[in-house]
Amino acid sequence: MTDPADEARQLLLANADRTVSGRLDDPAVFAAVVGVERLVVATGSTDPEVLRAALEGNLPEHPHGSDVANLVAEGERHVAAGLVRRANRQAVDAAVVNPDAGAYEVTTDATLVRAAVRAAQRSLDAMPYYGIRYGERGSRFASTDSAWLISLAHLGEERATRQVAWLCRVLAGRGMPSWLMELHLEELVAEVRSVAGEEAVGALPAAAAAVTAARRRHVDDDLMVLADGWADDALAAELPVPRTGALLAAATADALSGVTHDDHVLVDWLTDPARVRPEVADTIHWVRQQVRDSAR
Repeated sequence: MTDPADEARQLLLANADRTVSGRLDDPAVFAAVVGVERLVVATGSTDPEVLRAALEGNLPEHPHGSDVANLVAEGERHVAAGLVRRANRQAVDAAVVNPDAGAYEVTTDATLVRAAVRAAQRSLDAMPYYGIRYGERGSRFASTDSAWLISLAHLGEERATRQVAWLCRVLAGRGMPSWLMELHLEELVAEVRSVAGEEAVGALPAAAAAVTAARRRHVDDDLMVLADGWADDALAAELPVPRTGALLAAATADALSGVTHDDHVLVDWLTDPARVRPEVADTIHWVRQQVRDSAR
C-alpha cells in the first residue's frame, strides 16, 4: 500500500517545475501547486532544483530556513488531505489548503492560483502585522482569500465591488482594516496582469478603487503618512508593529465610513497590557486621538 505521506511528497516534487497549466480539478494537484508557489516566494526562486532541494530538506543555508521547513510540512499535509478528497471525488474549494476556511469558491486556473499565492505572500511580507498577530493561520487565509478574489474578476464591477466590500467588513471586524485590502488588491492586480493580461483582472481594479475611495473620504494618504510619523517618533523601539500609525488611521477610516462600528478590535490588541507597557498604550491612544482630530 502506498504511504500517503510519501505520495504527497512525490506530488509536490512532481510539481516543482511549475509547468501544470489549465484548470486544477484534482484537489491534490491544486494543493501541490499552492504548496510549491508558497515556496517560490519563501525562497525567492523559481528554479525547480532549488524548489526540489527545499522540498527534500536539502536547501543550502537560507535566511528563511525554518519558515521553508514549516511551509514544506504544511504543503505535505494539504496534499495528503487533497489525496483523500480525490479518492472521495470531492471538488476543489478553499478548504483543500485551508481547512478552517470552509468550502468557498476559489480560482482553479493554475496560472491564476500561482498569482494569488504570490500576491498573498508578498502582502504578508509587506505588513509584518499579519504574521505577528495571525501567524500561520493568517497566511493560509491570505492565500485562499486571494484565490477567491480572483474568482470575482469576471463579475461586473458593481457585483465585484459589493463582494470585496463584504470581505472588507468581515476582515475589519477581526482587526484587519480595509487599507490592508487596498494593499493586497494592488499586489493581486499586478501579479494577475503580469501573467494573464488585462482581461484577467476584470473588475478587480474597480473594486480596489472603491475601497481606496471609501478610505480617502475620511483619511487621505497624507494623514496615513502623518499617523505613521506620529507613532514612529513617539514610540521608537517600542512600536508594537511596523506601520502602527497607518493601521490606527485605517481603522479610524473604517469606523467613520461604517465598515466597522468602531476601532476597538485593533486598538485593544495594540494596547494589550500583556504586550505593551502602560506608557506605550497611552501613546497609542494619543496617536489615535491625533488621527481622529485630523480625519474628515
